[in-house]
Amino acid sequence: MQFPKTHLNDFISSDYDRTSEIDDYTLFNNVCYKSSQAQVPTEIQIQIRNSDQCQSQEQCLQATRDILDQLNHIIKILKTVKCESETKNRIFNNANRHFFILLKGLQIVDELLSNCKEQESKILLELKQNYVQERSIKALKADDVNIRMLQVPYHYLQTEFLPKMQQQLKLYEQHTFASQSLTDEIKVFGTEILMLNLIMPSAIDTDKNDIMSLSSTHPVWKKLECITTRKSLGDPEQIRQSFDKFVQSVMVGHALVNDCKKTTSKWGKIFSVSLNSMYYFLSRSAAEKGMKDHMSQLKADTAYQAMNFIELPGVKHLINLGLPKISTNIKFYILPVVLPLTIQEANSQIRQGIYDQISNQPIEYVNQEIHRDDKFLFIKNKGRIRIRLLYNQHVVEQDNIFSFLKSFFIKQNNTIEDKIIIHIHGGGFISQSSSSHQCYTREWAINLNVPIFSIDYSLAPKYPYPIPLDDCWQAYNWILNYSEKTFGIVPNKIIVTGDSAGGNLATALVGLTIKYKLQIPNGLILNYPAVDIRFQYTPSYLKSINDKILSHTILGICIESYSAHPDSQLGIDPFMSPLLLSYDILKQFPPTRLFCGDQDPLYDQVFRLAQRLQVVQRDVKITIYENLSHGYLNYNTIKGMSEIKQCILDNQDAFFELLN
Repeated sequence: MQFPKTHLNDFISSDYDRTSEIDDYTLFNNVCYKSSQAQVPTEIQIQIRNSDQCQSQEQCLQATRDILDQLNHIIKILKTVKCESETKNRIFNNANRHFFILLKGLQIVDELLSNCKEQESKILLELKQNYVQERSIKALKADDVNIRMLQVPYHYLQTEFLPKMQQQLKLYEQHTFASQSLTDEIKVFGTEILMLNLIMPSAIDTDKNDIMSLSSTHPVWKKLECITTRKSLGDPEQIRQSFDKFVQSVMVGHALVNDCKKTTSKWGKIFSVSLNSMYYFLSRSAAEKGMKDHMSQLKADTAYQAMNFIELPGVKHLINLGLPKISTNIKFYILPVVLPLTIQEANSQIRQGIYDQISNQPIEYVNQEIHRDDKFLFIKNKGRIRIRLLYNQHVVEQDNIFSFLKSFFIKQNNTIEDKIIIHIHGGGFISQSSSSHQCYTREWAINLNVPIFSIDYSLAPKYPYPIPLDDCWQAYNWILNYSEKTFGIVPNKIIVTGDSAGGNLATALVGLTIKYKLQIPNGLILNYPAVDIRFQYTPSYLKSINDKILSHTILGICIESYSAHPDSQLGIDPFMSPLLLSYDILKQFPPTRLFCGDQDPLYDQVFRLAQRLQVVQRDVKITIYENLSHGYLNYNTIKGMSEIKQCILDNQDAFFELLN
């Protein structure tokens, strides 16, 4: 039995894109539709004083009407904009459509807050009928509106988005036709307002018992703060400057991919990349403009190319120059060890209500004879699952045709290692590899002197859920059953770790070990994990609108790509969004350590997961880094951020604690 494996496409290829452009509105609607059944689990009952509620409603109503006035003014101007081409006209029409949808949503809020009746008014019913959204607003009366959750998008609209929009339109009033710069800005604004439209219904309807609806003085947050350490990596201005220097390379990658889209010739693209690379590195403003343009019309293939910029041979070679030498850096390729996870079986168990319950069915093993004497284990094979072994001691592969010769030249480690780390890399499920994450995994392997098995799972959208999770599941089972025979490594103590999308897969993997009564890891260490990929509103999501690493457009692409299987159930599948795992499984979770920056769009997910683990009295701790955004472990490169060394050391301390 063999599974097809993803190969890393060339930087300028686009042969597997299956998603729509952002400005088609289709992409986010698909994600939103799949998330329509999403409901954040809540266990808290709160009391709201009527007087406070009434005062908040009045303030929210006034803010709603202020925003409505500004939106009406903007829409009026947009209607008058004259465009010289059909392409520009389409951009302005799209933006206008998104503004109209936001206008309708806010009119519904206005009617809800100003109507004291218990039932829906005729006006409200008409407004809802005209509200064209995949996820409708469910609130029926004023008390149903989650005012606290609306405060964050309202603040963003009033202090950032609308003032910037009005400033741009003032420039238009000085000209007869829309300039190219205005058109480019409107294209960006269109995707931002699209994001707001898609999360607004969720913000309005969020359960008031949700932890994000509670004040910071609530006992739930007090309890979370007791397990939270907040750390500063230095002067905030210095951190900002360090980040700006690092993010320059990210912007260059997006700008180059954006240029490549303008030509269909392969050699033309190569010439464009060669010619413009230095220009973008020297001109930050040009790189940022190219990145914004790319973000506003993102597709899965171009998102993959930009996020995989770090995997280019030249870039990878440059990064490797700054990496410490390590004794063992081996890639090997395995066949499945157990019956694969399939979407059909997942949906069958979801219907029966047993998908995230402890299973009484024994695991069925496959390919046992091959695994006992796998002659192709170290031969590159795209049809197999790839695993990288990093270890600061020399390892001689057992029962391998080269092992006899190697033994003459390499001093073999005769000590049987019984502690391991299993690492699952980030990259939004669609990009990167164990190679691009060696900027920190090598340091862990060397400083801890522990073998690290880093899994290269298949990448979406070509291989959507559950294939990437199954790759990790197969790798885990292989390590348990065959690492001793192959490498002399006995996995008595296991720590599973992952960042971003890898944090999602790592958490789901731990859930699988509990579900199928396998050896449960001794610890779980997650950095900025995407444990809930449903498009369910949470305040920190708004940070993605201006985030240069995890933008709202990339967020949508990644979610849509991972959930691309037509039968996937994004809204309710607990192994796709492991935040939803049942308490039966969570109460067997190992000690968990969570790390995140306070500027990360996934910041809230860390606290949601920690709170659910606290409910079942698990050992969980949080470390929050001030002024740090998403993906910081990968900033530990040449021309990166020197401050990130502390984050790597903090993770090492957590590994040492849990391994000992």
